Amino acid sequence: MKRIQYIDILRAIAIILVIIGHIPYPDFNTELHKWIYSFHIPLFFFVSGISLCFTNYQKLNLKTILKKRFVRICLPYFIWTIVLALPNISLMTIPKILYGTHQSIGSVSNSSLWFLPVLFLATILLDFILYFFYKRKLIKYLPITLAILLFIVMFIPSQANIQSILMGHNLPFGLDIVPMASLFMLAGYLFSNHQKNRKNKLSITIALPLIILLFIATTYFSLHNDVDYVLMAENRYGNYLFFFATTILGITASVLAAITIANYTKWLSKLMQIIGSNTMVLFILHKYPLTLINDLILLISVAHISNYIIVPLYLFFTLITCVPVASFIKKHAPFLIGKTS
Repeated sequence: MKRIQYIDILRAIAIILVIIGHIPYPDFNTELHKWIYSFHIPLFFFVSGISLCFTNYQKLNLKTILKKRFVRICLPYFIWTIVLALPNISLMTIPKILYGTHQSIGSVSNSSLWFLPVLFLATILLDFILYFFYKRKLIKYLPITLAILLFIVMFIPSQANIQSILMGHNLPFGLDIVPMASLFMLAGYLFSNHQKNRKNKLSITIALPLIILLFIATTYFSLHNDVDYVLMAENRYGNYLFFFATTILGITASVLAAITIANYTKWLSKLMQIIGSNTMVLFILHKYPLTLINDLILLISVAHISNYIIVPLYLFFTLITCVPVASFIKKHAPFLIGKTS
């Protein structure tokens, strides 16, 4: 199994969870919503951390990597927030986009784009940390940084205190979310390094029951957290013990699911790789087809529709509309998704 293969599948799992979590159908299952939100964004940061393993930090040029990160992450953020804000453009649009938080962006553009400023800052932070550790041959002490980040996020000022100071907002560019994002990214990086030399193949008879048990455990902890639902976009986690339990269990189950799909289901593996390789566009645009299909369903039906129908219907419609758009952008305007060619 190639690393890129299972990483794309893991990205696909993450974006599918994001799409399902944003289904606007009025009677959508609130428990499923709470379960998804308990770990899907940490999973995204975890996958982003795995991707850092493709950077050669021993020969890294910091100026070059900063430029690369800006083009790859920040440029698409500014382009898309401005483009999607055009129908509601005003004098306050640019300041709100520059502030770059879930709340400020949501008032003028697509609120989901909060993820990109946080990803940019967290990636840069880890670039400097990893560069420092590799240059000084201290890489074996890197897990200590993970422990330090955990300490920071456990004692960071509460969201309520931050919002009271900033009138309902996070810090600019989600600076107060960066330590938590960096924690999951570094965990992904360490996991990927650990997996590099592993060649044993997990038996499907062990993997499937384990995945099911992990997701059941995730469900238990997510439903017993003392918050309506986790919202990393606003630094809202509820009980930290339950939050970290759900993220660890959910990410582990997702990784096992990705590896199992890559090893045992050729057709599903190919499909998931297509979805995972188009994550940027899906993340940016998925709310629009979701809103469209939701309006159509509410227009033609007044009866309650089961979630067993709603979830695959909304998901399928979103994928078949966004994936061709992603393919077109990749071919004709790659700069829109941070690619130079």
